[in-house]
Amino acid sequence: MMVLDGRMVIHYSNMLPLEIRLPAMALKDDKHWAIFLFLLETGEKRFGEIGNEFNQNSNNDLYPVLKDLVEGGLVRRYIKEGDEWIDKRATWYEVTDLGRKYLEFLEQLILPESVKKMKNKKSATDETGKFVFVATDLVKYTQCKKIVTSYNR
Repeated sequence: MMVLDGRMVIHYSNMLPLEIRLPAMALKDDKHWAIFLFLLETGEKRFGEIGNEFNQNSNNDLYPVLKDLVEGGLVRRYIKEGDEWIDKRATWYEVTDLGRKYLEFLEQLILPESVKKMKNKKSATDETGKFVFVATDLVKYTQCKKIVTSYNR
C-alpha cells in the first residue's frame, strides 16, 4: 500500500485557500449531499426533524454529517431567540447563502445550457434500460442512475 508524504500533501493542498477547499470537502459522500439537499429543499429544520426525515435512531451518524456541512460553510447551525431558555439542545440548521451559491455555481459550471433551461419545466422521465432521466425544478440525481437528456453533448 502506497502512503503519500504528508508534507507534500500539505504543501499542495495549501496552494488553495481553505475557504475554497472546505465547501467541497463538506460534500464528501451521499449522506452529506442528501442532508444538504434536504435542507435546501425544505428550509430551516431542527436537528430532530432532520433525524426523523432520515429515520435516524442515533445522533452518532447524523451529528458528524451536520458538523462537516457547518464547518464547510454550507449550512448554518443556530439556536433561535427564546429557544435557549426552553432547551439548549434545540439547534436549528439551514443552508447558507454560500451553500446556495455553491450549488448554483456547480450547476452552471457543469450542466449544459439545455438542462438549465429545463429546470422550469414539468417533470419528465425516460426509461432506457437501467438508466432513468428525471428533470424537475431541481435536477434529481439518484445513485447508480445516469441522467439521460434529450439534448446532445
